[in-house]
Amino acid sequence: MKPTLQLTQILAAAGLLALSSGIAFAEVKNAAPKLVASEFKSRLLTDTAPLPEGGQLQMSYATVVEKILPSVVTIFAYGGKGEEQPNIEDVPPQLRPFFYRFFGEDGVPDTEDDQPRNAPRGGNRRAPQQAPAPLRPNGVGSGFIVSSDGYVMTNNHVVGEADKIEAVVEVNGVTRTYLAKVVGTDPLTDVALIKIDATGLPQATLGDSDKLRVGDIVLAAGAPMELNRSVTQGIVSALGRSGMNIVGRGRTAGYEDFIQTDASINPGNSGGPLVDALGRVVGINTAILSRSGMNAGIGFAIPVNMAMRIVEDLIDSGSVRRGFLGIELEDIDREKAEMFGLEDQGGALVRRVTDNSPARAAGIEVGDVVVALDGLRVDGSAKLRLIVSSRKPGTEVTMTVMRDGQSVPIKAKLGELPGAVTAARNNEEETAPKRGGGGVNFAEIVPGVTVQNLTPATRERYDVPADITGVVVTKLDPESDAATKGVEEGDVIVSVNNSPVRAVGEANEMAKSRERNVFLKVYRGGDTMLFIVGKN
Repeated sequence: MKPTLQLTQILAAAGLLALSSGIAFAEVKNAAPKLVASEFKSRLLTDTAPLPEGGQLQMSYATVVEKILPSVVTIFAYGGKGEEQPNIEDVPPQLRPFFYRFFGEDGVPDTEDDQPRNAPRGGNRRAPQQAPAPLRPNGVGSGFIVSSDGYVMTNNHVVGEADKIEAVVEVNGVTRTYLAKVVGTDPLTDVALIKIDATGLPQATLGDSDKLRVGDIVLAAGAPMELNRSVTQGIVSALGRSGMNIVGRGRTAGYEDFIQTDASINPGNSGGPLVDALGRVVGINTAILSRSGMNAGIGFAIPVNMAMRIVEDLIDSGSVRRGFLGIELEDIDREKAEMFGLEDQGGALVRRVTDNSPARAAGIEVGDVVVALDGLRVDGSAKLRLIVSSRKPGTEVTMTVMRDGQSVPIKAKLGELPGAVTAARNNEEETAPKRGGGGVNFAEIVPGVTVQNLTPATRERYDVPADITGVVVTKLDPESDAATKGVEEGDVIVSVNNSPVRAVGEANEMAKSRERNVFLKVYRGGDTMLFIVGKN
């Protein structure tokens, strides 16, 4: 399957097939008048009471629909940068009529120089008096009004790169189209806030997504395939979905905590509200998982509580400030749980601590397993990353980590997540390592890795500080498991299987204590990392 089609199948795009291929990197555009978050929140309608217990199945949700539909808007996004038009072969046959409608039969949007569709094909015959073709939207999506003075929540992939945005509102049978301005966008959660110049608008009531339960009835509203004011119904299929790689910014992974639902979501639903059985917004419809690009009963929505935290930052500053620890994580599987003596597979394994980071200052070590933060259970690396990112920079947090089989409390003061993180290391000029008889091949215990004792010469060559002890990797088989896991030439192995290393002979003996995998704690350019490398 080609990449263009895969993207359109994952995103419940703001329009039809490949119309959402760009994810915005700009966070503020055409900012609306300044408004502080506290004032903005005072204008919202909220209802966080739990759903009634033991309620009977309703025969009609017309009352719920009547409550939410007036606040639902259809959004037309025009222009944008870096759009890639789809190849007709990538488009399922059932969707090609919509493709032709937007891009023409040749896959390229019509311009004022194009012949009319019914014009003869031969020669250079044109229609001199033909008016320029109207600007066509590059995508159609949805949104919902959250304040009577025109603030609308939607998805970043609906409006993020648009040059012009129109929001269509229908109230009491009267339809009006407004030009909208972007207040702010957040590509890492796919949340956006736009503003239209109007007052007295019907606004949605916001619920409490933290109180959702699997099995609760939900309704999705929006404009699927431009069919505005459409509503579908289903249930909450799952909560806390992450690791889907649906949202992000370039190579930076996004923050995902999706509500999964079987309520039908299709292209055009993006940005519309997901509401509970009382008509309260609990999520923003965002994506689908499908082989055809159409609904297959697996849709995802951003929890409204998470979205509101983002919106408050966008209101205050136009961008999102996130907490930062400075650690790299990986999940705990059954094998790692056994290695670390854990009772279950929950928690997040710290495999790297960056230099001069809040984590380093707090005393977090490579090999620690974080199992809780501020009393919240950490089920995996994505959960810890999500919790930390939801805290403001400067916040003090308390973590519970498992270290050498013991529970250790650690307090840390969060820094601010950098806008751009560079993980690349500037390598020295590549020259053949000096052998000098000091190299020992780890082939029997860590295949493909050659290490050497640290000497004044190797310290100088690999820029290793005098206070670092261990053995240095001087040769690495690129096909080895160690190379695949990320070990590099010049890394200093400072411990093997949690025991400090001072010489090659020690490293050999320590590695023999494990039958299948070897724990390598590595120093690289000021950072400390953990690699679990197979011996076979």
